[in-house]
Amino acid sequence: MFIGVVSLNSGLNAFDVISVATLLSIAKSSTYWLAAVGALWFVAHRLGFQRWFVLTAIGVTVSVGLTLLLGRGAINLFWFVAHAGQSALMGWVLWRLAYQKPAFEKQENVYQTTIGRGILAMICGSMVGGSATMVVLVLTFLGSALGEFEEVLLLVMGFWLGGVLVLGGIPFVVFHSLGLRQWYVMTLVGSAVMLLVGLFVVGEIAEPEMALVLAAIGSGIGWIIWRVAYRRAPLER
Repeated sequence: MFIGVVSLNSGLNAFDVISVATLLSIAKSSTYWLAAVGALWFVAHRLGFQRWFVLTAIGVTVSVGLTLLLGRGAINLFWFVAHAGQSALMGWVLWRLAYQKPAFEKQENVYQTTIGRGILAMICGSMVGGSATMVVLVLTFLGSALGEFEEVLLLVMGFWLGGVLVLGGIPFVVFHSLGLRQWYVMTLVGSAVMLLVGLFVVGEIAEPEMALVLAAIGSGIGWIIWRVAYRRAPLER
């Protein structure tokens, strides 16, 4: 997301932005952000403030503070708003991953699905993947014509739908039958599958960094598939 913001703000190709210096800068800024958010989060948690909007507000506050502190005058409105929005999303993600409602009793394999929900999950995953790919293409070819947008969109969506049904459907069925139905399983599977695709398929016609971009997209798709496909089984009374 940070690289996308830099690309849009500077008008540069997304891959021209990626460098060792940029990655080190992102790691440094992320460390500051996580340290500050972690400290404020601990205080808020101890005080009983555990709602999603608390962590979201903490993320935005820390981002605004770091931007004003480290920006040193090189700040414009787009940069400021983009950082605040990105940090709000990151705060919500931290809350979503950290907290869960208490269960009355423990059950194994509490997640259930149906064929209909599984198919819907694959469709949603392909739509997310296709949309993310279009964003990457727009950032990559920023400043030049992308061609017929509708034709490219249909082509990308078609490839993703077929790819997700095959490369995502088979692991989904296998891990479901093995009882591995947690969100992180599908997230890791999606990331690993897309990393292999990036290295051995797309790597022949694109830059090596594309494999990392696809792995990030794949992790998001895996989580989306899990979230749409599964529902918790009702607890027995």
